[in-house]
Amino acid sequence: MDLTVLQECPQCGGEVELAETDRLLSCPYCRTRNVLARGTARFTLPHIHRPGRLLHVPYLRCKGSVFSCHLNGIHHRVVDTTVATVPINVLPPTLGYRPQAMKMHYASDNLDTTYLRNKLSIKEALTRAEARHQSTAKNATPLHQEWIGETISLIYLPLIVHEDSVFDGVTGDPLATLPNSSDIFGPVSLPSLDWQIRLLPTICPNCGWDLRCEQESIVLLCPHCDTAWQEAHGTLTGVPFETVPAQGEDAIHLPFWRLEVDFEGIDIHSLADFIRLTNIPRAIQPEWEDIKMAFYCPAFKIRPKIFLRIASQLTAAQLPASGDTTIPASCTPVSLEASEAEESIKLILASAAIAKRNILPRLPHTSVTIRRNQLLFLPFFDNGYELCQEEMKVVINKQILQLGKKL
Repeated sequence: MDLTVLQECPQCGGEVELAETDRLLSCPYCRTRNVLARGTARFTLPHIHRPGRLLHVPYLRCKGSVFSCHLNGIHHRVVDTTVATVPINVLPPTLGYRPQAMKMHYASDNLDTTYLRNKLSIKEALTRAEARHQSTAKNATPLHQEWIGETISLIYLPLIVHEDSVFDGVTGDPLATLPNSSDIFGPVSLPSLDWQIRLLPTICPNCGWDLRCEQESIVLLCPHCDTAWQEAHGTLTGVPFETVPAQGEDAIHLPFWRLEVDFEGIDIHSLADFIRLTNIPRAIQPEWEDIKMAFYCPAFKIRPKIFLRIASQLTAAQLPASGDTTIPASCTPVSLEASEAEESIKLILASAAIAKRNILPRLPHTSVTIRRNQLLFLPFFDNGYELCQEEMKVVINKQILQLGKKL
């Protein structure tokens, strides 16, 4: 489901409508642009005004692609749900369609309310969300499982406590009667609101030029000094990258993460080791024994099946380094974190393997260490319906690429 959030522009005070996954606040009134610097996003549902004590109860919203490796292959699906984080029986187990149907706000200390503590870790919430959507035909414990590209946020449900009754703060419907005027919520307010969002101007820290980005961009590009930047801990930090030059002027560059890795528990040190272990039908060349193994992962969100196919194709191809650090004229935004790409290494290995029996049983005992990650811009050409990378033989449907922005 798509969520809509209303946020005030820091420059003119105008109300800007954002999607949950937007990383850029672009004001349509004063034309200013700011990067949203935040940790776990926290939103509040609108509430009615009536007498009583206003409480906001947290729900963890989990949305992303879940990959599970079993002996018979890799299963994947898109999960989107909310999970109650406070163990109180009167609360609904999920928020249902409310976050999708209503326009929310970022949680703020300007609200005359009390925020209840989140008593559920993100890991536990993901486990519950996964169990809720687990297929009965595939309920065996997976050998390896990962969420990739997940969106985690806290959505606060307003409640109103008046005299001996608890009311739904959105609809005003009664939820429960408190026995003997007892307080079932207790002293559980947050000690501070240091998790509120901060806004950073989209100005290149190196040269002061306007950075190029789109609403969902997590990496901002400066075409003036050819640098790339990402928000981290309230500031913009540099991102290493390379660009594969295009053979024509009408190329569209797509971003990928190139991850140099070390394995423990499985014998892969070079490209030759990877080909032998996965049994990919390629004749091993002598020089491949000296090529350090690297994995390639899309730096944009796309359907799980397509994600694995593209990553497997590029990883098996092992692109040579170009050394070019020029920002491409046209490229799609980076919307998948490098940390998410790092979590996909085992999945890519299992997906690329022809002889999966050599890989899947060993995944639980295999650990991965990232030596280096780097952003790579790879040229594709538009044939009308698809984006084609002719050298790597990779084809991506343009509509699928657009739909991936909603994941």
